[in-house]
Amino acid sequence: MAWDFGYTKEEDAYKQKVAAFLDKDLTEEIARQNWEDLGLGDEGRAFGKKLYEAGLLGWSWPVEFGGKGLSPIYDFILIDELGKRWSAHVPNDVAYTMVGHTILRRGNDAMKKEFIPRIVRGEIEFGLGYTEPEAGSDLANMKMTAIDQGDTYLVNGQKTFNTESHYADYHWLAVKTDLKASPYKGISLFIVDQRAPGITIRPMITMSGERTNEVFYDDVKVPKNRLVGEVNKGFYYMMEALMSERNYVFTPSRYYPYLNMIIDYAKKTTYLGKPLSEDPMVRQKIAQIAVEIETTQLLSDHARWMEWNHQTMTCEPEITKVVISEMEQRMVDNAMQILDQYCQLEEGSKYVPLNGRIEWEFLHSFMTTIGAGTSEVGRTVIATRGLGLPRG
Repeated sequence: MAWDFGYTKEEDAYKQKVAAFLDKDLTEEIARQNWEDLGLGDEGRAFGKKLYEAGLLGWSWPVEFGGKGLSPIYDFILIDELGKRWSAHVPNDVAYTMVGHTILRRGNDAMKKEFIPRIVRGEIEFGLGYTEPEAGSDLANMKMTAIDQGDTYLVNGQKTFNTESHYADYHWLAVKTDLKASPYKGISLFIVDQRAPGITIRPMITMSGERTNEVFYDDVKVPKNRLVGEVNKGFYYMMEALMSERNYVFTPSRYYPYLNMIIDYAKKTTYLGKPLSEDPMVRQKIAQIAVEIETTQLLSDHARWMEWNHQTMTCEPEITKVVISEMEQRMVDNAMQILDQYCQLEEGSKYVPLNGRIEWEFLHSFMTTIGAGTSEVGRTVIATRGLGLPRG
């Protein structure tokens, strides 16, 4: 079957409209307000609402909740155009690219009416509450509990690496609701007010300076109407969403700004009287970066094409995730070598090149092969689901 990744006339018109808006209204300061960098602030929230008011959010979302009911390709276009400019994300990124789709699939009518319109309007953000200190990528072994008390669940325990929690409005929380069931069958998903009584949020600062968080629940009461879907089905909902989330979150377009800044640096920087761009080794490293970004873009386009054409995905988005995250580390390693000893300078230093973004990205890149599932877990998914190999 042939794959056509081209845009229709209508899709291209939307792309041009998004590009024109972003070129006019998106600044680097706003672009950096995402979960991978500075975190969402007032400017980022205002920009999200401005995107909606400009008629650019929600094209792929159901009409009854404020969208246009069109193909997922419109959200992919939006995400890619944002990525091409300072590696920007959709404001309220987790709500728009991850949580909302599961609410649409598994939430009841009341939950959809309460949350989806606000997500489409760019008004609210969620924090992901999956990881625990002793159950990193092994989500089936989480220990946090929610005990049924009639009208509410009583939640106790700890989550870690909840990066959005210090600014999120809600916590997308996975907890054990059946302590006697097998690990996969006793987990449920809840939407929790992130500032509810009994919740404590403590900062954890990464080596690249980003803030993530530990989140503690101490007898937190969660109304039963905040249960997503059926009780004890949460693990399956998370796995169900995983492939689609990969298509929205791991986007090669966010690496083009780094490629462009490295090319510009090589053209403008001289060594022994010659531009770095004339050095064969520098040219080879830049070419390697460009080739790998283009390769991951094709992998991403293939997986997305399958989604918007309702094809069954087994491991295609997982392949994209593994390749992109490891490509990022090779990209910044090559960039650091091009900058030579200047690569060690941080943002704000007097002589730092490229505003310190390469040094920052180098430190940040260690997270990408761990966060959202390690590369080892990803390869297991590819082997078992994609290639049909036996487990263990």
